[in-house]
Amino acid sequence: MNKIVKKLCKVGISLALTAAVALGSCPAEMEKASASTSISGVSQIANLPNDFIRGVDISTVLAMENSGVQYKYLDGTNGDIFNILAGAGVNYVRIRIWNNPYDADPPYKGYGGGNCNLYTAKVLGKRATDAGMKVFIDFHYSDFWTDPAKHYPPKDWADYNLHEKKIAVYNFTRDSLCELINYGVNVQMVQIGNETNGALCGVGGTADDVWDLSSGVAELMQQGCYAIDDVNSQYGRDILKVLHFTRLIDDGEWYAEQVDKMGVDYDVYAASFYPMWDGTTSDMTTVLTNIARTYNKKVMVAETAYPFTFHDSDGSRNNINDSSAMKYSNYAVSVAGQTQALYDVFNGIAKVNDSLNGYGLGAFYWEPAWIGTDSSAWGTYGTGWASSTSENYERLFSATAQEYSTTDLGSSWDNMTLFDSNGKASTALYVFNDIRGVDSVTSANGGN
Repeated sequence: MNKIVKKLCKVGISLALTAAVALGSCPAEMEKASASTSISGVSQIANLPNDFIRGVDISTVLAMENSGVQYKYLDGTNGDIFNILAGAGVNYVRIRIWNNPYDADPPYKGYGGGNCNLYTAKVLGKRATDAGMKVFIDFHYSDFWTDPAKHYPPKDWADYNLHEKKIAVYNFTRDSLCELINYGVNVQMVQIGNETNGALCGVGGTADDVWDLSSGVAELMQQGCYAIDDVNSQYGRDILKVLHFTRLIDDGEWYAEQVDKMGVDYDVYAASFYPMWDGTTSDMTTVLTNIARTYNKKVMVAETAYPFTFHDSDGSRNNINDSSAMKYSNYAVSVAGQTQALYDVFNGIAKVNDSLNGYGLGAFYWEPAWIGTDSSAWGTYGTGWASSTSENYERLFSATAQEYSTTDLGSSWDNMTLFDSNGKASTALYVFNDIRGVDSVTSANGGN
């Protein structure tokens, strides 16, 4: 998903609902914690598997740290972000890979969004591994953001036909995974394309107006799966093959049907599910359960998040600046509302296991550490969602720059993070341990 230019549905918010948000109200189903160890205020989820995924996508972290950002525990003491996350209960990290997110001409300025390539994945993946976490690799097969509105192929593949792209997807997937594993990264899941509703690598979707994966998208997905199979054979691994879609409530079951028709051999159906855009977690549970039962696939949420404020901390427009950018307002825009939204997503996935034990894997919170930075860092370090050179990439495939940017822009997500504008952990971060009823580490000194 392109996090700032996503075409959001504008909806009217009733006065009563707006008032409820302002007052900080939460849904009636909110479960308060009874355990004294709960920091976030949520209760333990019963019968949660030990390996239930409590993940985060922290792809921008290296750029943030390079720009001088320092992350802090709940008590304000400085710490390594991976230790902070692990101490809060995070057990899995998702990392995106763009092929070459840098301009083709000197000075080779990065496109932004963390300038996430194989190198950053190796560095972040090894740090996550050393902190005891598993790693989930997210291949976009592009040089920058992909979502249903755009799936531009990498610059180096711009002139490839479908056959050549299939070879390139296989080789890039296999070679990258080998390099990650050889570097010591504990890769356990791999995503073949990002939010691939109809499109992948310049094929399908807006490229040819074919949305059912039949114009080559499924073939590209299968090449990625073949590459993972071969890596598993080479290294004796059992890396799971993941397909990722958005618009779960409206399109989720239809896309599960399409990949089944096309015979794509994968393991996990992953969805983006943002409560302010996608609906209720009850509907989420229903759709994911139906997919798991019908197609015998594990299911999970690969991306979720919720705003804790409408305030923008870096002067660069956010995805959500006011209630008009939210299709649903089932939660308060506050730390309490954000906490409850995250709890409900975890609980909703756990409910899949009530009828299909072991099929609901867990969820990943998207970019919880992407706080605002000084504007000088946006283009220099890639801490913003897009830099001025991102338009050069888009213009390889489009007459105008509509999806990316002609100027350096900041974080579009600083009001969705689980850290405040100073880098200090929010109480909402501790949902990850609180749903297990486990004490968290809240200080660099090891206190809880």
